[in-house]
Amino acid sequence: GNIVAIIGNSGAGKSTGVRCMTAQIKPTHGEAFTSGINVKESERVQASIGYVPQLEYLSLYFNFSALKNALFFGRSFGMKDKEIKLRCKELMELLGLGDDEFLNKPIKKLSGGEKKRVSIMIGLINNPEILFLDEPTTGLDPHLRIEVLNFLFRINQKYKTTMLLVSHDLESVDYCSQVIVFSNGVLVDEGNPIEMIESLPNKAKALDVTFESIFLEQEEALEKLQIVKYILHIGRNRYYVFVDNCKILDEFRINCAKLDLKIQQISFVRSNFLEYFRVKSKYFYKSQAEKIKIQAKKKIKSRKVKGNRTI
Repeated sequence: GNIVAIIGNSGAGKSTGVRCMTAQIKPTHGEAFTSGINVKESERVQASIGYVPQLEYLSLYFNFSALKNALFFGRSFGMKDKEIKLRCKELMELLGLGDDEFLNKPIKKLSGGEKKRVSIMIGLINNPEILFLDEPTTGLDPHLRIEVLNFLFRINQKYKTTMLLVSHDLESVDYCSQVIVFSNGVLVDEGNPIEMIESLPNKAKALDVTFESIFLEQEEALEKLQIVKYILHIGRNRYYVFVDNCKILDEFRINCAKLDLKIQQISFVRSNFLEYFRVKSKYFYKSQAEKIKIQAKKKIKSRKVKGNRTI
């Protein structure tokens, strides 16, 4: 099973898409299938998947213990108590959740990181074909975010569970074999994250430049230079500048001098997915989403016209 990240800015349509795939809502147009099952068959879909919502209170009873939650949800899938308890022990070990004493502690007495892991355990209790996770690292400290992602990776490796992560946290992309990007309610980009990064100019090697000072007019002029493909502002006077190759460093310095830009530091740096996403968001995604929406409207209009014809 693959780990797939679904990313995009707020309001891009990520969570709505997942709610549709998990049969919580019906699609307004067309059809959607999860594990080969039409989402209109909500009971069949939900029996074959696991779902971890963004907020733990949506998936856990806080007055219940972790074990009592597991028994409650496991029984709803037709599991026997013995089977549920064995599954709990397996998952607890993978999720680093301690011993039997922990299992009997009320959810409300657990830390944020522990609640998140119990929520993941409940999502996996029925050994689903696909596990959907809505913002699994939201609200966690940086080290806990990495821990949760490591736990998910281990589970994926052990059980081969396909996972779909909806996330604002681009760190999660490092654990994924595929990324899907939404913008303005439209799917605008997808692929293997390494290949996506490599598609940036100069195989993702950008100039990391710090200027003594830079004004808005100079930044705009820098962006318009023929040798410059894209620029990203990443610090006070610091920029990532994307160029076609590593051989134009002298030419870049000369152009900066013409713009009265004094370079403090300059070197080549390897870009990561954050830079890829920022470049695409700045230069492509919005216009691409608008084009896709226009094309979709034309198709719908064309179908209506054909449907009204008489022969």
